[in-house]
Amino acid sequence: MSRLVSKSRGAIYWKNLGLVLLITCIPIAFIGVIIYYIGTDRIETEVNKAHQNQLNSSIQQMNDYLSNLEHSVVRLAFDRSMDETLKQLDFVQDFQVTNDIMKTFSLITESNSLINSVSLYLRGTNKIMGDEVGFQTIRTEDDLNLLNSLLDNERTIYWNYALKKINKPDSQNKAIIIKLPGGQMYGSFGMYIIYLDQKKLNTMVQKLVSGEGVAFLFNENGDDLTTSSSDEGTKDQQTLKDTLKNRINADNANENRFKFEWDHKSYNVSYGKISKLGSKWTVVTATPVSQIIAPVRSLSSLIVWISVLGLTLGLLLSWFASNKIYDPIQRLKSLFEGSRTGRSSDKDEVTYIEHQWKLQLQQQQELSIKLKQSTPMLRESFLLQFLQGHLYTHTESELVQKMKQFDWDIEQKKFAIMVAQLHGMTELGGKFSERDDQLVSFAASNIITELCSEKLNMVHVTNFQDLSIGVFLVLDPTHSKEEIAAMLNKLAHDYIVAVNNVLRLKVTIVTSKISDSIVEMPKILEQTRKALRFRDHHTSNQMLDMNQYLLPSTKQNQYPSELEREIVHTVSMGLEEEAAQLIKKFMLELQSNNNAELMVHQGMMKLLGSIHDAIVKHDVNLFTLYEGVHLYEQLMQLSEPDQIVEWFQYQLIRPFVRTLTIAYDANLKEMIDDLLVQMQKDVFHDVSLEMYADQFQISPSKLSKAFKQINGINFIDMMVRLRLEKCKELLVTTDLKINDIADQLHYQPSYLIRMFKKYESLTPRQYREKHT
Repeated sequence: MSRLVSKSRGAIYWKNLGLVLLITCIPIAFIGVIIYYIGTDRIETEVNKAHQNQLNSSIQQMNDYLSNLEHSVVRLAFDRSMDETLKQLDFVQDFQVTNDIMKTFSLITESNSLINSVSLYLRGTNKIMGDEVGFQTIRTEDDLNLLNSLLDNERTIYWNYALKKINKPDSQNKAIIIKLPGGQMYGSFGMYIIYLDQKKLNTMVQKLVSGEGVAFLFNENGDDLTTSSSDEGTKDQQTLKDTLKNRINADNANENRFKFEWDHKSYNVSYGKISKLGSKWTVVTATPVSQIIAPVRSLSSLIVWISVLGLTLGLLLSWFASNKIYDPIQRLKSLFEGSRTGRSSDKDEVTYIEHQWKLQLQQQQELSIKLKQSTPMLRESFLLQFLQGHLYTHTESELVQKMKQFDWDIEQKKFAIMVAQLHGMTELGGKFSERDDQLVSFAASNIITELCSEKLNMVHVTNFQDLSIGVFLVLDPTHSKEEIAAMLNKLAHDYIVAVNNVLRLKVTIVTSKISDSIVEMPKILEQTRKALRFRDHHTSNQMLDMNQYLLPSTKQNQYPSELEREIVHTVSMGLEEEAAQLIKKFMLELQSNNNAELMVHQGMMKLLGSIHDAIVKHDVNLFTLYEGVHLYEQLMQLSEPDQIVEWFQYQLIRPFVRTLTIAYDANLKEMIDDLLVQMQKDVFHDVSLEMYADQFQISPSKLSKAFKQINGINFIDMMVRLRLEKCKELLVTTDLKINDIADQLHYQPSYLIRMFKKYESLTPRQYREKHT
């Protein structure tokens, strides 16, 4: 039934649409007929007038080119510098004059596009000079006679329409002959020859017409001055040109345009006469009338056909209108049926669509519930991006509105940040490994989330994955700052106790200042994280409040410079263990001067810089040595003193020591072994490092470094050990007094006794009594 009703309404719409289409299309078709039959003549007249104006402009342009050419010719003919002194001109010797003449030729050629080249010939010479070929020798008697015959012409300036170029017998060029000196009819000593560019002349004339039209140029003798290409120069066109020449020569009227019927075609003919340099040229253009008015007829016909086509298309579209009216209902029904199997309901389409729409609303509600359940996760992601400073373009109102979408009403609220740092993993004796950092951080973040959620409704915890945790707190604005500070301190204390009991780790926790603007929170979070650097290394658990926290005093702290120099020297000598011991001592010195982590870290940074400079002086490729690692960035990630000391030993010093050890080749090792044998032999002689350096032909500094690198002690200490061993041997095997032994070993008795007791913990007398 609904289908029949739909078809009945379609018929009405079909009639109405058809009427509208007829009313729309008939005026268009009527206007097209009027334009075609009534306005064609007027438009044709206007088009012809515009075409004639364009032709007159083009002819005037050609006249201007020829006028420019005429001025150049006259100026050249009466140039005072071109007098009879040219007869004695030596083109080679008088190079400056020749160069000026060539420049004049170039300027004349460039001043007018119709000029192809300019040449100069002087009577009695067998050379011709021009801007196209430079100097050219006249090779044939015919060329020489031709040039002299041109000089014998009675006219001073005249045209030659078939002049061949010198040494080119097959060429024919249009040229202007200018005899020198200007104004003298007989006895000329030379002449200028200006050759025209035939292609430029042809192009200039052919631009006057397009399509099937013809354009040509002829002189007073009826000679064609333009040439046609093989495609255009047909026999019919040549016949048309000859006919038009006869008609124009016989036409004594003042009109320079007329209609001409030829070969069943009507042409609009326009011509103009140009008188320059003693010749009269006629420019003729003939354009088919059908070509001129073709756009007008095409436009009128196009309008009529478009009107007919529009009317026909409208009639066809109206036939489909009734079906299209029902299409929306059918599409809605098919959308619901697409997700169902089997046949559709027997009810009418509207009832069916209503039922399905209710089902869609029910599904939408279910989706809304799921979206609400996912809102916390979306909120956490948004807050993570915001607190890291990635959403700095958002304003206060935009952030408040965004948080409302995530079910957090933060308008007129107060905000605070708490940052906690876990310490002491290395003190647990291997209970946690480096791989457990993320697990420990996750457990610590769960603890603080549980504690904060008991007292606050809006809390966001950020796990920085480096044993540090940040907490974003939304606070009740009705509470005073003292009440909020007390609550935050209670939270911090409870968190420290929980971490100590559950994870057995130390905690440093910093509470930020309280802010009324959420926009400030990324900056406050950054400041609060930086405050962790001011923790005391000697304190197990610490609570720092940014509202009351003051930076340490700026008093001058004593930096262990001497110890730093000793560390650098030890590293340079390649002594890893000794350097590690000194670095531990250096760390203790820094901690004794200032317990703040920031100050200790800055001191270790300075030590890293000094060691870095020492390594660079050994010409070591740092990028290859440390595999592209950023040393300062790595050190910044460490906070525990033991971790820092181990990093210095294993990550910084050990790779360098290994490289330094490899640098000592086998020959150097053999030389040090020979030196040790020689020292054992020379134990009773007064020797020095410089003496051995001269003996082995090596620098004292390099020998000292190599000796300590290979033997582990320096030269002086080794010599002392050898002499003490010899002293012990003499004490046991002889009755020599200590003074005599000291004299043989080149020591003062008191010094020898003191050194002996230092190394053996016994005096020489006690040692002799013990071993005899």
